[in-house]
Amino acid sequence: MRVAALLAPACVGKAIIGYWGSAADKPEVSQLPEALKRGYNVIAVAFGDTLTADGGFQIHTNLGAPPKKSDITAQAGVSDASWQYILSFGGQNAAGPAVTDTDAYVAGFMKTYNAAKQEYGFDGIDIDIETGMTTPLLVALRKVFAELHKAGEVISMAPQPLNIDPAEVSVFSEGSYNAYVPLVDQSIVDTVTYIAPQMYNNPMPLSDIEKYVDSMQAGTEIQWNGQSLKLSIPSEKLVFGFPAAPGAAPAGPSQPWEASPDSLVAKYKASSKLMATGGGMTWSIG
Repeated sequence: MRVAALLAPACVGKAIIGYWGSAADKPEVSQLPEALKRGYNVIAVAFGDTLTADGGFQIHTNLGAPPKKSDITAQAGVSDASWQYILSFGGQNAAGPAVTDTDAYVAGFMKTYNAAKQEYGFDGIDIDIETGMTTPLLVALRKVFAELHKAGEVISMAPQPLNIDPAEVSVFSEGSYNAYVPLVDQSIVDTVTYIAPQMYNNPMPLSDIEKYVDSMQAGTEIQWNGQSLKLSIPSEKLVFGFPAAPGAAPAGPSQPWEASPDSLVAKYKASSKLMATGGGMTWSIG
């Protein structure tokens, strides 16, 4: 959590996102209000999983059902409006479903999500699906994004770097290279709140985070599903993700400067390009 405590003052008014619920060591409910006190203002519950072709899903954390937002707010002594509570879908053990009817998927997803929102107080969703990001699912998710955006919901995602990497690989590959581009191109990016590439457990594109930012804003066109998708992600929507502490990510950080909270924050403060981004994300808060 020290990353968030140091990063928050450098990113006033920006998002500090943390994941909770599926850490290898069993999470504790008390970590949630504590995280809000330390500077996090977006908490992603991990995970919505058991994803089905009709849009259904279940919610599993390592403690069972997640707590309600109102209870966390009361324990932290803050207001509901001061933070966002989102449900993250996927994780490394939950593949995307094989969608055959996109409209049925959208209807089923919205029904299941709205029931979960009513029960737990979620403010939106996060997409962290690492396998199975096929074209039919992407078509359905684009429709889901439009529905959620219309309702004022938060829409976040945490792709692996290869899922948005137009400079090194300029083609779309289902479930792999540029598989998230159909969720962030110019035709849909206005509906998206946060895009948080995982700068851990993965190589960093171009071996340089500033060059990586430039590559996502260069207007590169990727062909997908008979369309030409232009990629130009606004800086304020980029919220790069880092390990919250040594050992938080099994394969470690993408670059040495991520290894300690002090060097990570120093990197941000020294880079106008990083300071122009929308904040920071950590895996996890505990």
